[in-house]
Amino acid sequence: MIQLCSRFVVPRIRIYRVPNGTRGTLVTARIIARMIPDGAKDFYVRQKAIQIFRAYGVRPKDRLGEVSALFDWVRRNVRYTRDIFRVELLHSARRMLELQAGDCDDMTILLGAMLMSTGHPVRLVLAGFRPNRPHAYSHIYPEVNVRGRWIAIDATVAKPMGWAPPALWKRVCEIEKEGMRCSFKTR
Repeated sequence: MIQLCSRFVVPRIRIYRVPNGTRGTLVTARIIARMIPDGAKDFYVRQKAIQIFRAYGVRPKDRLGEVSALFDWVRRNVRYTRDIFRVELLHSARRMLELQAGDCDDMTILLGAMLMSTGHPVRLVLAGFRPNRPHAYSHIYPEVNVRGRWIAIDATVAKPMGWAPPALWKRVCEIEKEGMRCSFKTR
């Protein structure tokens, strides 16, 4: 008989077969769109977000201050680290708080979950940069709604809140209970 101690939790690993190309990118984005609200419901993620608000001295109901504090904390404390060669990894928000390393999709999951856990609406932006490959997306970052305005928050680069990468192709995806709903934008 094997008994597990509650202090040591073995992380669940799920393996998905994802198609190549744009179709695979959209499948991956749908998984991310599910992982963000799941992470937002994790009390540990919410607790960490509230600790960050206190550490940064954010006043209650200062929505922009909350977003700014979380954005800054992720940029300062999560190391950008690429995935395993030829393997797409997605880490849960909780795992990201433990690991403090990941790529653009992992930072999107963490930042999105912390924001949602504290009442901030979040959506996803898929970005493509190749002129000869329409809608071939190679980057993802979240946007957050503050007082009716969507603000880009790409924590993978040393740029301020509101800066968005100069993508040729963008797909903006709303996170909904049923999944996600996307619209296209071009430069």
